[in-house]
Amino acid sequence: MVRLATYNMRHGRGLDGIVDVARVARAITETGAAFVALQEVDRNRARSGGIDQPALLAEMTGLEVGFWPTLTHGNGEYGLAAAASETYEADFHPLPRSVSEEPRGAIVARWRGITLVAVHLATESGPRRLQIEALAELSTEVTPPTVILGDLNSPRRGLDRLFDAGFDPGPRLRTRGSVRLPQIDYILPGPGLALEAAWTLPTTASDHVPVVAEVTTTS
Repeated sequence: MVRLATYNMRHGRGLDGIVDVARVARAITETGAAFVALQEVDRNRARSGGIDQPALLAEMTGLEVGFWPTLTHGNGEYGLAAAASETYEADFHPLPRSVSEEPRGAIVARWRGITLVAVHLATESGPRRLQIEALAELSTEVTPPTVILGDLNSPRRGLDRLFDAGFDPGPRLRTRGSVRLPQIDYILPGPGLALEAAWTLPTTASDHVPVVAEVTTTS
């Protein structure tokens, strides 16, 4: 059994408006996960104090942190990261988008015999539908078993294409601060994996909370 997590860290800006990477690192550590997908990560951006957040998170958590920027702002970058307890192989796959939407992509990592597809999908429904379709197709091309995890920016009703492809949505979870907001952060085990448990970790380090899941291989 392996424990996974996904966390939209909002460049470390907590509910109190303060950017505190140490608080994010504590939340990551408290998940107890051996692989964590991270979204909205900054490197050398003024809004987060000009620091290298991936490097600092690696130092604070003791995990190996890879960073894949999707946007450049001046001398700084913003994008996706993955933190793991040991070395992993990974590639970045661009996802379809509209002209107005920021670039989106998927980290495809091979780790402990599992393919992990870590994503942060579009806020606009049109490009997000294309990205979900691309993820479903990608899942047929990578080595199984596969799990998709990240901020999908979609309620469950928009993920039917992934569910039809055999990905398990698990229990309904509150992944943001308000009870009125639908779940948009997920860990979706695909065929060959069984979801044993899933939960969230309370924290004020972001406007999202970490989603944690334990999965086992079935074949």
